[in-house]
Amino acid sequence: MTDDPSVLSSLPDAPLTRDVIDSLTDADAVRHASPVLVRGPGGPDGPNEDHAEDVLLATGERIWYLSLEPDEGWSVEHDATYEDGEFEDALDDVRYEASKHAEAKYQEETEFEI
Repeated sequence: MTDDPSVLSSLPDAPLTRDVIDSLTDADAVRHASPVLVRGPGGPDGPNEDHAEDVLLATGERIWYLSLEPDEGWSVEHDATYEDGEFEDALDDVRYEASKHAEAKYQEETEFEI
């Protein structure tokens, strides 16, 4: 796991709404920002609108999969560098890994005992 304080420190210590994710895309240094798994309004820690606890963020040379962990904050779960012409393939690879992790995290959070 690679930590990049400049990426992590720019995020609020809370799930990100679509507006916040869109504002990340507007930043000059950010090439791409998108949610991995959109959660509906509410929940134990979520805002009262659609939000994400798992986000892909790409700059000119690197793509990060960031995940918000309870009581720990944002962490880099996976990252990859890419060369010119490789962005889409690299993004697909990171998105695949991120989707697996986000789904497992969601299932773990929603499991209950009978």
